[in-house]
Amino acid sequence: MLPDLSFSILETTVYTPSQGVYLLDQHLTRMRESARKLSVLYNVPCFSCANVESEHVRSLISAQIDHCDSNQKYRVRMLLSHTGQLSAQVTPEPSTTSNEPPVLVLDCQPTNTDSVFVRCKTTHRLVYTDAVQRIPAHYAQGTQVLLYNEQGMITEGNIANVAVSMPDSQTGQLALFTPPVAAGLLPGTMRQHLLDTGQIKEAPITVDQFKLAVHNHWPVMCMNSVRGLYAVTPVVCEDIVIN
Repeated sequence: MLPDLSFSILETTVYTPSQGVYLLDQHLTRMRESARKLSVLYNVPCFSCANVESEHVRSLISAQIDHCDSNQKYRVRMLLSHTGQLSAQVTPEPSTTSNEPPVLVLDCQPTNTDSVFVRCKTTHRLVYTDAVQRIPAHYAQGTQVLLYNEQGMITEGNIANVAVSMPDSQTGQLALFTPPVAAGLLPGTMRQHLLDTGQIKEAPITVDQFKLAVHNHWPVMCMNSVRGLYAVTPVVCEDIVIN
């Protein structure tokens, strides 16, 4: 059963006075594609993209930042309601106080990723909040969770795409691989940027391959437009379920 249309399409990135809004065009393209998919799914006129334009977004941001610190990074949340109202929330992005990479815990059960709310980023995040609630209680706040689908294939984290180090069949060297969208994950803008620039590659990743990377202490990275490409400490739970 579909949720009612009280949710919004969501895009999150960063703004700095020196560089502007990071990957803005890519985020707006994904917002338009999400609007198209959702309007087809609901079969009603909704999520009009008449105002989903880069200049309009920049004006919304400028209205909230008058004399900003040139060294300050700002988080930008762009929200498109089902009525077509576009808004932007701009808040200072706190600097990271810990030198330790965040922990990424492999989920203890598979997730059904056959949902438009996986492939479209919205404020309806039940898939991800359910996975976060399964993180063992002894892990600190801020611990992230790594999802996998019912076929035992790694998909994504709750707030970021993932890349796992594996041997490259062409070179024999370790390389970072990110799962394909077909596994059931959000097509992240930072993920696509890293693919386009050759910093990561794409390949299916099984739970066993992830566990092998953890066992061998091979790097595991996460990525999104706010934090960029960042290291995590991957952890495998004792008991996991694969259908």
